[in-house]
Amino acid sequence: MNYKVMLAKVLSEKELADMDIKKIKEDDALLEKLIRKEYALVVDWSGEEGNNYLFNFFNQRTVSLLGRQLDISSNEVYQQFDKDIDTPKRGDFVPFALEYFDKHLKSNGLRVVLLDMGNDTYYIFVAPKTDADRLTKIKSTFWKFKLVSFQNKTPLYVANCPKCGNIQFFGLDTDIDEKNLAGKSCSDCGTLFWDDNGNEMVEIEKYY
Repeated sequence: MNYKVMLAKVLSEKELADMDIKKIKEDDALLEKLIRKEYALVVDWSGEEGNNYLFNFFNQRTVSLLGRQLDISSNEVYQQFDKDIDTPKRGDFVPFALEYFDKHLKSNGLRVVLLDMGNDTYYIFVAPKTDADRLTKIKSTFWKFKLVSFQNKTPLYVANCPKCGNIQFFGLDTDIDEKNLAGKSCSDCGTLFWDDNGNEMVEIEKYY
C-alpha cells in the first residue's frame, strides 16, 4: 500500500510533508496517527461527543485544504435537523449531519468520505471531489472508503448476540439491502444472525 499516494488525497501539501510516513508500517498505526492529528474524525453512531463536534472538524479540514472557512455557521445543522426531522431518534443526527455537510462541501469542491471499518463508528475524512472518487476505488482490505449515501433511508440494523453479548451494526455508514444480510453472523462467536434466506435468527433492532 502506497500511503503517500493515498494521503495526498486527504491532506494538504504541508500536512503531507509533516507526516513521517516511512516509519509507519501498519494500517492501524497510520489511522491512529491521522485521528490523533485530527486529519480524521471518529464519531459514535449514537451522536456527537459535544456541540459543534462535526462542524469544527469540517471547518478545520476546509481551512487546511482550501485556505478558507466553511460558508455556514456552526448552529445551522442543528436548526435544519430540528426543522426536517419531526420525531428524532437516537442515531438520527450523525447521518443527517454528514449529508448536510457533504452538500455544503460539494459546493466548495470537497466531499465527505467514510472509512468502513465494519463497526459501530463513523471514521470521517474530507477530500477534494475527484480524489474522493479515487479513494473509493483503492484496492485494500483495510482502507475501504465510501462516499456519504443515506438517500434510501434503510434502517440501521443492530444485532445483540445472545451467545457472547457482542453488539454488531449493519448499514451504519451506507444503506444496506436487506437481501445482503442473508448469512450474516457474529464476528466473535459465529452465531447466525440471519439464515441464508435472510430470515432473522436472533432479535434484531432497527433504527430509521
